Amino acid sequence: MSKIRYLISDRFGGVSPAPFDSLNIAYHVGDDPRNVDKNRLLLYARANIPQAQFANQIHSNEIVYIPHFSTPPTADGLITDKVNLPLAVMVADCFGVLLFDQERGVIAALHAGRKGATLGIVEKGIKMMREQFGAKEIKAIISPGIHSCCYEISPSLAKKYPAKFIKNGKFLDIKQIIYEGLARGGVESVKDVNICTSCNPNYYSYRRDKVTGRFAVMIWREE
Repeated sequence: MSKIRYLISDRFGGVSPAPFDSLNIAYHVGDDPRNVDKNRLLLYARANIPQAQFANQIHSNEIVYIPHFSTPPTADGLITDKVNLPLAVMVADCFGVLLFDQERGVIAALHAGRKGATLGIVEKGIKMMREQFGAKEIKAIISPGIHSCCYEISPSLAKKYPAKFIKNGKFLDIKQIIYEGLARGGVESVKDVNICTSCNPNYYSYRRDKVTGRFAVMIWREE
């Protein structure tokens, strides 16, 4: 049986200057693409992999199957049942949610921010793993992301959510939405890194810094 590996990077060990300092892995934030190229190679070396499959993320619940490395699809979730095909999402307050069933050999990497989590990307990913790949014992890993202590939303937006997701009338708990999605999908084994990106300067935070980089949340099956 192949082994499941994962890696969650922080903002250290790369070549990008401020405000992207230093291990920014995203091309779309304004960093020099040459720096991003170098940072991704450093990331791959850290993980001991040749490359990873990324997506063009759009804050949706779109999930695509990845049979082989390809140009980044427009999606916020990636699923594969292939070995040595690392899947990666980019985050800086949104949560990376990694799903895997080791026995069935299927893995998924989901970009779950407010919009994606609200649209049910977690439940959709679990359903795809069960229906299309026969997954039964799915486990989850939740990356650092912005916690309810720091994610204030407008009163009009707050009214659109059940009260259980709103703290002190104006702070949205995205991670609780994710947990409910996992529970509805029957996922009981959850490893939660439990770090707020806005509170912790070791991670990129769009809410805190606006112009900033992205860190990576990756999963792969290793022979």
